[in-house]
Parts: sequence; C-alpha cells; structure tokens
Amino acid sequence: MKTDFDYYNSHYRHVNPDFDAERFRQIVLHEHRDVLGRDKRILDVGCGTGFLLKALELDGYEHLWGVEVDERQHGEACRRLEHAQVTHQDASEFLRSCRERFDVIFFYDLIEHIAKERIVVLLRLARACLDEDGVLIIKTPNADSPLFGTKMRYIDFTHEVMFNEDSIRMVLRQAGFERIECRATRRPPGARQFVASIMQAVANLFPRFYLFAYFGPPALRWILTPNFIALARK
Repeated sequence: MKTDFDYYNSHYRHVNPDFDAERFRQIVLHEHRDVLGRDKRILDVGCGTGFLLKALELDGYEHLWGVEVDERQHGEACRRLEHAQVTHQDASEFLRSCRERFDVIFFYDLIEHIAKERIVVLLRLARACLDEDGVLIIKTPNADSPLFGTKMRYIDFTHEVMFNEDSIRMVLRQAGFERIECRATRRPPGARQFVASIMQAVANLFPRFYLFAYFGPPALRWILTPNFIALARK
C-alpha cells in the first residue's frame, strides 16, 4: 500500500542498526531448507531493504525477484543486491501484472502491514503467480504467543492486524490454498542455539500449563514463538 509514512527512517533503521547479513543467511537457509533450492524461482514480496534476497544471493541463488513499495527501502535494496531484480511498486499491482510464475513466494513480515479488506485479494494474487507445485511462505507475528504477542503487535505503528494459526489458515483457505502447514520459527544449529532451545523449552512450561488450564489439551499444540511460519500450497 502506497503511503507517505517514512518507514525506513522512523522504524526500520532504528530496530536493525547492526543487522548481521551472514547470521540472517544461516537462519533463512535453516528455516526453509525443506523448500529452497538454487534452481527455484523465488519472489520476495515486500522485500524491504533486501536482506532476505541478499541472504539467498550469498548462498549462490540467482533466480531472484523482489518488489517493494517504499522508495527509501527499494533504494537500499537496489544498492545491496547484485543479481536480484527488484521492482518499486505496490505488491498487489505487481502481482496482478506479473507474467512470471514462481516456485517460492515469500511474505516475510508483510501480511501484518496489510489492511484486512486487502489481505485475501493479495493472497489470491500470490496464488495465481505460483507454479503448480509452488509454495507461499508467510512469516508473521504470533498472536498466540503469551509473553510476546502484545509486544509483537505494537512494536510497529504500521501493523494493521495480527494472526494466529487459526486465523492464518482461515484467510489462506478463503484465498484458495488447500495445503497449509503452520510451524514455529526454527533456530539454526549450534551449541549456543542448543542451549537457548533448552532454556526456551523450560520457559514455555508455565505458559503451556496456564493455557492448558483454560483451553485444555489443544493448547499443548499451540505455537508459542514470537513469530510463526505458514506454508501454503495450491
């Protein structure tokens, strides 16, 4: 959505002043190792300053596209990226006019910025741009996170809506997707991350007990990480 709001200077560069591109590359590749491949045609919708595409470039990916409506972020992405084709355009307009078909489309930290009445339309447009076996990957703040849900909702003034597993499945089904998987975000391998995973599992015991007391056994399966991933296929 086009806006006069200076997102880059008012928010993004302040919350990511020391962004580690190499570390992000490790996270992205570990997170999506089951769907990525260097032969894949990949589109990042709302690519921001290009860090996701840069992570893929650093690992040798070449078939990369991006679209970003914010002029300042688009400029930063063009400066940072070497091979990806990045378009300065509204996401819906780009998808509506796009003649390419993609194996993977990323909605990373995007859908929560879209007005409710535009979300299903945008998802339908993304579905139309997917190859028959393609996948849409959504990363978004998790409304079910008992400790971080409010923080993630209000960390950004431009957030319009928040999702949990139930509501993201609802809008994806409405957009025509039939195979939908939701999962917690993953930590990349390593000794430090292993220790952090154990600490996280222990820390989650109390909120899971609390949720179980109110909602019963289904609460034991809820995703509690601050963000979560949804993968949708036709």
